[in-house]
Amino acid sequence: MQGNSAQNKAVSMDIKDVLQLTSGTRFIGELQAKDKTGVLAEMADALLAGSPITNKETILEMLKSREAQGSTAVGPGVAFPHGRTLAAQNLIIVVARSRAGVDFDSMDGAPTHLFFMLIAPPQDTGNQYIRSLAVLIDKMQDAALRDAALKADDYAEFCLVLTEGQG
Repeated sequence: MQGNSAQNKAVSMDIKDVLQLTSGTRFIGELQAKDKTGVLAEMADALLAGSPITNKETILEMLKSREAQGSTAVGPGVAFPHGRTLAAQNLIIVVARSRAGVDFDSMDGAPTHLFFMLIAPPQDTGNQYIRSLAVLIDKMQDAALRDAALKADDYAEFCLVLTEGQG
């Protein structure tokens, strides 16, 4: 039984684990983009900064292909553009926000304010990609937390909001 307990602990993931996959250089405090294509491009630029990924067009093509299948803006005010690519060695997460909001073809028709881009390699034996996405989706269900995340002054405060649940 002890082995199972250790194994279960190894696969559990929380918001602190997810935030380890991003950084201050992969955080856009205020997007300049005013449309979906611009948001994806701006976030791809942040992804390339300090990462082994060098081909922005490959990333954009993959993200646009995923968005063509259905918007990753699941509401309320949150989008999770994501995908897998051979260009990625490990899961990388880029976080961005737009206080004004961007039309991202959200299911609820409302503007999108918070964006979590997940880029993963095709092989992900620990399912870190799917588990991270699930943790983020679960966290973003909390309206007070979303509001506090929008008001955070910087990356450190944004992370504190997500880990502590309030600003």
